[in-house]
Amino acid sequence: MDPDLMRVVGFADGCELMAAAFAFPAPALAAALCDGSFLQDAQDCLADVGAVAKSADALKTLYDAEPDQVFDDLRAAHTTLYLLPGGEAALWSYEAAFRHDCDGRLGLPALFRSPCQLDVERHMREAGVMPVDARREPSDSVWSEFSFLSYLYGSLAAALHEGRGGDAARWRVRITAFWSEHGSQWLPAFMRQTQAEAPALPQASPYAAFAAAGLALVEAIGADVTACSERGCASGGEDGCGIG
Repeated sequence: MDPDLMRVVGFADGCELMAAAFAFPAPALAAALCDGSFLQDAQDCLADVGAVAKSADALKTLYDAEPDQVFDDLRAAHTTLYLLPGGEAALWSYEAAFRHDCDGRLGLPALFRSPCQLDVERHMREAGVMPVDARREPSDSVWSEFSFLSYLYGSLAAALHEGRGGDAARWRVRITAFWSEHGSQWLPAFMRQTQAEAPALPQASPYAAFAAAGLALVEAIGADVTACSERGCASGGEDGCGIG
């Protein structure tokens, strides 16, 4: 595979992996942690995008338990970190609420129909997708935004592979806009806060490792978007690179 195309595919796959890591745990996540496939996939994606996350190596030795026990531990840790009601969770996993706290605003944030959430949905709708659970779950969750970034990079990869330069430029515009207006505004900070909070909570150490990989990935996305903007990748010019 062409190295530039491989890099874009790495971003798509890495974002899909992070969506699975930060969504409410599924049995498949526990199984992938126990058999080492999650670690291998994370390392491969980060290598493809030129990122390094040494802390992700902690996943090599996290588990000697059976997948069922790991699944129970992940659910308990995820709930304590992100889902306890009434602002009792360690941090918010929704962009509007997370930024509400970071801005020092008083009171509990609105989880639905906030301007931030509605704008995330606008980006998704204009790209032709929406989360299947948008009516039950705020669309600005960390896992929904990673899923959307995976879709955008996957669409860019398909356009590049098929030689559709104009389409590639349009997908680049969408990536740049969404990253600039949303992803960059909270995903790096979310990863750093998870790294700070997780070690002190029971069974939450895997989330520190997830966040180490996630931080390396989002920093690489930021560099990709910046470099591409400087090179005019989304301008539809002759290079049609679509690559940072």
